[in-house]
Amino acid sequence: MNVEPRFGYYPWWPEDGNDWLHPEDVELARQCIPSMRIFCREGEQGPFVVLRYGELRLRVMRTLWKEVGWEGFCLGDWVEVLSRGKRNTPRTATIREMLWDVPSRAIRYQVVEGDQPIANLFAAEDLRHIDPTELQIRPDEE
Repeated sequence: MNVEPRFGYYPWWPEDGNDWLHPEDVELARQCIPSMRIFCREGEQGPFVVLRYGELRLRVMRTLWKEVGWEGFCLGDWVEVLSRGKRNTPRTATIREMLWDVPSRAIRYQVVEGDQPIANLFAAEDLRHIDPTELQIRPDEE
């Protein structure tokens, strides 16, 4: 039974040093853990679990992982930000960050429109998947 991928975050650094990391990944891990970033656990490589966050890839032992439920979105996904009663500015964007929000106990998503990051964080219900190959360029945008 395949149980991958799984999603979770590391809200703290283990107190027992670096032995829980692949030796080649220690420096990179120290740059991004602890944080509220939602990593995707993709599988195993020897005794290590392989985690991915966009292009970032880490090999870690199973320790202090706070697993969270997947909400259907991943980094790099194309989405439409829904108006939701004019609460949001509708836009087409890609997911740039996935962060755990402790008070709401849910993932929050930062998106980027073009090359511009949008400051607001969005909940899953604010987003809808879109297929970028189906995006139409209006005549006035050419």
